[in-house]
Amino acid sequence: MNIFLDNIIFSKSKNGGISNYWYELIQYLENKTNSNVSYFDSQSGLTNFHREKILLQESKLIDVKSKGHNRLLPISFKYDEKMIFHSSYYRGLVGCKKKIEVTTVYDFIHSFYSSFPNKQIHNHLKFNAIKRSKGVICISHNTYNDLNKLYPLKKNQNATVIHVGVSDDYFPISNYTHDELNFINKSKLEDDFLLFVGGRTNYKNFDFAASIINEKKNLKLVIVGGGSLKESEIKLFSKDSLERVIFFPTLENKELNILFNKAKALIYPSSYEGFGIPVVEAMRAGCPVIGLNNATIREVAENSAILLDSLSLTEFDTKTKNLNDSQWRNEVIEKGFIESKKYSWEKCSKETFEFYQFLYDSPSL
Repeated sequence: MNIFLDNIIFSKSKNGGISNYWYELIQYLENKTNSNVSYFDSQSGLTNFHREKILLQESKLIDVKSKGHNRLLPISFKYDEKMIFHSSYYRGLVGCKKKIEVTTVYDFIHSFYSSFPNKQIHNHLKFNAIKRSKGVICISHNTYNDLNKLYPLKKNQNATVIHVGVSDDYFPISNYTHDELNFINKSKLEDDFLLFVGGRTNYKNFDFAASIINEKKNLKLVIVGGGSLKESEIKLFSKDSLERVIFFPTLENKELNILFNKAKALIYPSSYEGFGIPVVEAMRAGCPVIGLNNATIREVAENSAILLDSLSLTEFDTKTKNLNDSQWRNEVIEKGFIESKKYSWEKCSKETFEFYQFLYDSPSL
């Protein structure tokens, strides 16, 4: 099977969930299959955290040069044989008449929460990619349901749900090493804290996490990723509570795993997610999850998370009052362990490859 992957995501971001997804898929195809895999690549993507870890043969790389970071311009490439083409971020391909295009739809956040210009640009790229594709992968059933509402597929198109995975770097730590203890002490993580991971755009409801810290004088808030704290975000905190905020611009997985192990809970009040990888990472590390009750979090965490029906401090107090009860807490953690075992990058990548094979072998395609 001839497979061509478009590595554009490595040129669009320095790190993040999609580039991690693409990294894991490449690792699987390179190490677990005998397919003929080639990559549309660019020098501008080589500074990506995940791309730096991949060693690919030069003979497999097709340099797209100045177009390396531009999703609006399709790749022009002539190839006469049957092929699977899968772009990491909605870029098209012209010049290959026998291509079978595959698109992964991560979410429909832009359709619900972006400003009008951003929504128009992003949806133009996404919906055109979906329209061109013979195969569409949705990373959750919630995303699949949104696809059917917003852009129903035609009869000659195939859609499947393939959940993304989570790294084995997340696990309960029974005994901290010397280096891990140094990180804990240096980062002032001895006190109780809630952990907030990822972006802080409007639908992530970061203001609710801030209101908890303003109210709970015995709690710190540790924030990881999402870009530098904006002045408007800093103003969400009282002067006193701001002194209990710790911010990490980025962390290695091993350091984030320490935070999951030390945290009172992951606070994840997002109104919408394509999947919500930090939720599964937390559960795998033995960290209770407090999230907003929505379709994706229910799908990913089922009965293992503490779900809030509204973002109110009263409900937060009611539903988290037992977090300090060791038996109750351990029951929540155990449910999370069980649920998190459903998700692995091996499973995700294997199912993706099998979907390629199904499309490749289908006589109608």
